[in-house]
Amino acid sequence: MNARTPGFLIPKLITLASTAYAIIAMLHWPVGFTYFTQLSNIFAALVSLRQIIRPASLSAGMAKFSAAVSITATMLVFLLVLAPMDPRGIAAAYAQDNCASLCLHFITPVSVIADFLMNGPDVEHSPALAVAPPMAYFAFIMALSLFGFRWNGMTAPYPFLNYIAPAGWFGFMPESADLKTLGIGVFYAVIVMLAAFLAIGRALDFLRKTIKCGQK
Repeated sequence: MNARTPGFLIPKLITLASTAYAIIAMLHWPVGFTYFTQLSNIFAALVSLRQIIRPASLSAGMAKFSAAVSITATMLVFLLVLAPMDPRGIAAAYAQDNCASLCLHFITPVSVIADFLMNGPDVEHSPALAVAPPMAYFAFIMALSLFGFRWNGMTAPYPFLNYIAPAGWFGFMPESADLKTLGIGVFYAVIVMLAAFLAIGRALDFLRKTIKCGQK
């Protein structure tokens, strides 16, 4: 698609506007920017901006795939797990922080996914591009924890990465599951996480190729 067409620009502009609003609305909670949700949205916005400035950039095109995989994971985990667990209800979960949550978990993800499906290259991307963001995030969180950073007493923002829980790195203790651990070792949780990102990447590539074939 030509870089001058609305179909190329509109989803990117929506991504930028939605992410910018969410960031501003959540400045009161700086620790939130150590969470994958916020970082995946910022990553997607930066990639969109790069593509607007340099539409033919090959590196930005590959990064778009990584951003689409990451933002899809963000959207699905919130939709299927976190929002239903909110005691205030699903609507309230999306409305929090003056609807910044809606931007982070729905508007930006939908615009990024649509952009990838409409404008992404008709190729099957390397699995490395799908797992690079979660691996980089894992390294980032582990580095913070080694320097003493804590999230409500945990060594990570998410229970499944909390390696000081009873299950530790390689244990399997489902009876210990609570708000600070899933009861399985961090190593196994990371393997499951990477497998999920790989599956999302394959699904996005399949959908993109299917749409491309339908347009011919």
